[in-house]
Amino acid sequence: MNLLRAIRRPLPRPPARPSILTRGASTRPSGRKPAGPITRPEPFKHDRATYIGATIGVVLGTYWISHIEKTPETGRRRFMNVSPAEEEELRKQALEETLEQFKGRVLPTNHPTTQLVRRITRRILKASELGRLKGDSPAEEASNYWGGLDGVGAAEVPRPPTLHADKEWVVLVVDDMRFVNAFAAPGLVCVSTGIMPMAKNEEGLAAIIGHEIGHVTMRHSAEHLSKMKLYMPFMAIFYLMGLDPFISNAVIQFFYTLPHSRALEHEADTVGLKLMSRACYDPAAAPRVFANLGQFEKQNGSGAPAFLSTHPSSDERVQASRASGPHSCYP
Repeated sequence: MNLLRAIRRPLPRPPARPSILTRGASTRPSGRKPAGPITRPEPFKHDRATYIGATIGVVLGTYWISHIEKTPETGRRRFMNVSPAEEEELRKQALEETLEQFKGRVLPTNHPTTQLVRRITRRILKASELGRLKGDSPAEEASNYWGGLDGVGAAEVPRPPTLHADKEWVVLVVDDMRFVNAFAAPGLVCVSTGIMPMAKNEEGLAAIIGHEIGHVTMRHSAEHLSKMKLYMPFMAIFYLMGLDPFISNAVIQFFYTLPHSRALEHEADTVGLKLMSRACYDPAAAPRVFANLGQFEKQNGSGAPAFLSTHPSSDERVQASRASGPHSCYP
């Protein structure tokens, strides 16, 4: 009986082998990672920012190339997309902002210092047929005519379409000895009393004013405005490419903006020498002014390293002006 029961007792079943559907869920270590669902990345979605940035870059690059021109003095290629009408608006804006910024500090027209600055500016403008001063009487214009000189022809002095013999200019003198500066915009020349010690005399002041008018004849303000029109789109491209805005701005400043600014200053120095020479001012005054400015910067600790400055070093400007200065009408 016991034997029969033992025979009839069901034998123990071997453990079932996991099926192909349940093997992945086994808790036994198999040495392989569980197989998950297979997904395919969407290539366009993955690289969308790169594609958009590249497209914008191609469009901007094409637009940039189509607006490239050569500068009349140095042959430098530059991007320019500012019209004469926009430059006229720039002149009005510069005049309004200057009057507002220095309200109550502008010397009257009959002040001796203002008369000196007006005389120099008039002389430079008339010699190169760049315009006339606002408020000048016919007698003043006739008595202050200065012709050109041998060796510096009219073709060598840039004359953009925005400047002509009847262009009206405004001269402002700011009475502030702490403000050591001078600047110009189309139809505007502004000089501070603080820069007079750097000039020393009329010849030195002519070098400063000639430099500033040189910026205008080379249309540097319009060039700067053209550059700013593309600045934000390029920053947007860098952002879409995943670059930090702070780093992008620093790269643009270091490798483009600052070197470009120094190149513009060199151009203004070169053209300014020709402008003052055509008005029969001695160009030898220019290196003396640059040397004085260099001494002022050293004494006041305002001299930044050359590669971080918007202007070339004073020593470099002295050497360049001595090497390239044209002969004036002086013996």
